[in-house]
Amino acid sequence: MNANDGGARRRGRGVLYAVAAGLVAVTAVTVGVVVAVGSSSGHADASATSTPPPAASPALPPVPSLTPSSVPSSEASASVPAARVSGHVADGVHTGDLRFFLLPAPADAEVSGDRDGAPYTADDIAGSAAKPSDARAALTTYGFRSGAYRTYLTGDGAYEISARLIRLGSPAQAAAYYRQHTFDGAPMPLGAAYPARAYDLASASAESTGAVVALSYQGDVQITLTLTGDTTPSARYVRGLLDAQYQRLRTGR
Repeated sequence: MNANDGGARRRGRGVLYAVAAGLVAVTAVTVGVVVAVGSSSGHADASATSTPPPAASPALPPVPSLTPSSVPSSEASASVPAARVSGHVADGVHTGDLRFFLLPAPADAEVSGDRDGAPYTADDIAGSAAKPSDARAALTTYGFRSGAYRTYLTGDGAYEISARLIRLGSPAQAAAYYRQHTFDGAPMPLGAAYPARAYDLASASAESTGAVVALSYQGDVQITLTLTGDTTPSARYVRGLLDAQYQRLRTGR
């Protein structure tokens, strides 16, 4: 790790905490409120109680056939050893340990905490929200089942990258949950062949000059990627990482 790595990590975390403080908003349709959702540390898993999905579940788009993703060579060249956790996906339904499906960290990356990732619980999400009770109600509405996250600093110290996955009650509920997410930032066009969007949060914190959040979902899992660093990552760089995370969820590889 070079001499700038510590600064990159501090600046990245500053923006991550800003995101946790309420830049993400989820509209809880059934309760008629806007719920601020954030990130957190990994504590013991505690799923919110599931409720029946809305009567009119949205139709899902067909699964796209992706070309090889444009993951930056430094990210794709060497990933962590095989995970010590296992998972399975069939028809968009993910089972097993959700950490298995997290975007792999490159071998030269500095991973925060357990390299396999950590649980991302309903208590974590609600606890970091501006209105915890409303956040928990939204998770219940969309059938929250489990979550996982992993954060790492790239080998060159350029970016801190955090991948967060939330497993919901069904693919239809994940699609609805994705549609309700909004960020306070400038849209960054990605041109993905699947539902995806990103926001440039460069003005979110004085501690970092570049911050981007990318959103998508695959099957019953919501995807949130956060990238922070001294410069704003390019749309191609963000798209490459999101492609890799999407493919991991779609195929288990």
